[in-house]
Amino acid sequence: MRRGLMQWREDELGEATVRARQVRTQAALKAAGLDALLVYTNHVRPAGVTWLTGFTPYWADALLLVPVAGDCVFLTALSKRVGNWIRSVAPVMEVAHSLQPGRLAGQRLAAAGARRVGVVELDRLPGGLFEEIGAAGPLEIVDATALFLALRGTADAAELSLAAAADAIARDAFAGTDPASPLTGDVTGPLERAVRLAGAEECYVAVAPDLAQGDRFARVDGRTPLGAAFAVRLSVAHNGVWIRRTRSFARDGALAERIAVLDGWFAALAARIGVGRPIGPRVGSVPLPFGTRLVRWSVEAPWGTFPLRETAVPGREPEHPIPYGNLAVSVAVGAATVPLAGPVGLPRASPSGEAAA
Repeated sequence: MRRGLMQWREDELGEATVRARQVRTQAALKAAGLDALLVYTNHVRPAGVTWLTGFTPYWADALLLVPVAGDCVFLTALSKRVGNWIRSVAPVMEVAHSLQPGRLAGQRLAAAGARRVGVVELDRLPGGLFEEIGAAGPLEIVDATALFLALRGTADAAELSLAAAADAIARDAFAGTDPASPLTGDVTGPLERAVRLAGAEECYVAVAPDLAQGDRFARVDGRTPLGAAFAVRLSVAHNGVWIRRTRSFARDGALAERIAVLDGWFAALAARIGVGRPIGPRVGSVPLPFGTRLVRWSVEAPWGTFPLRETAVPGREPEHPIPYGNLAVSVAVGAATVPLAGPVGLPRASPSGEAAA
């Protein structure tokens, strides 16, 4: 269950922006000879529905039906009482209720005379829902993942602004982290409190408690001791848009200074990563500080129904366009492996604080 505030924020993601996404999708459906699109959602795969409606579902299975013309329909097994709340935070879709949302989707499609229907990530659609959809009548159900990814890969100003706002929340929260903290909870508690008080919809805090032992992240017990160097990965959602930012910290003055230099190196590198061009060649475009070595890198991005999914690693570029990304690197510094991460492909901030091209 998500614990942050969820509401319609017209000033951040306006109805006109969401409607424009729906219209683009319907035009693509028509061009592909499809009568409708179905987008599945659950707790960990809400992003397709979020992008098309501005609403982030956070419960069990549901479907979004996008007809080739007309309003989108959110099909849910939840009660009508919950449906009234959904309508209050998602004014750009109809909400329909059924204990068998797949069957209701099939009935809606049959009533509209649909014959050919696309499904985002058809191979991941639960079998029960697939059977319910087909029970209403003959339908040709095809995979429409590539169609949706092509649409999803074009960012609009609202999405980039929300990603930048989420990153600002994370950066501000990290500003209060004390490298001398003895226990994990001394770091994670204040971080989550700061993020939620800043209005984030959701956050997850993971820790690599001792970088001398490795940089693997986990949601560890708050009583876990922190080593001389540790790292924290903060995942933040703001109005359905997710970013990750990772910071490393050290008590030892010499290592802390080297990490500070790496922070500057990472900022320069992130500024050179453009999501509309090959990523791999640019990872090495900013020389590493002397005596350090790049261990690994990857880029996550919004991908289909996933808020963030790994889309690029050495030797593999994104298969489809991505709207923005989150770059993660690990750098060897003596006996420690130092992880750093942050978003790429967002508008740069000018000295006045306004977005720059």
